[in-house]
Amino acid sequence: MLIHDRYGVVLTVAAAIGAIAAIAGLLQPRILPVVRLYLRVMIALFAVQVVIGLALVATGHAPQQLIHWFYGAATMLTLPLAMVIGTRLGGREQRIWLAGGAVMTLLFALRAIATG
Repeated sequence: MLIHDRYGVVLTVAAAIGAIAAIAGLLQPRILPVVRLYLRVMIALFAVQVVIGLALVATGHAPQQLIHWFYGAATMLTLPLAMVIGTRLGGREQRIWLAGGAVMTLLFALRAIATG
């Protein structure tokens, strides 16, 4: 198993924790700053995963299925996009976008693992 695969599993577990925390943030808005910080750290960790994946491709280790590229990109882009849109809306809408982005990131990460 390549480091990209192992790291992807760890990130998916971390994304699940982030999704649960973001959903909890819908009910308890006071934890939202901690959730936002956690999800920002997750974005940075996903960026490291992308760099590792591109390095593997450069050395001849392409993904098993080409759709992996789509799911990998969706995993990386969903959360930042949801955070940007949510920030512009503010209030409850921000929490909804944050939770939705965290859940979608988890779903795309699970699918990326399945196609890797």
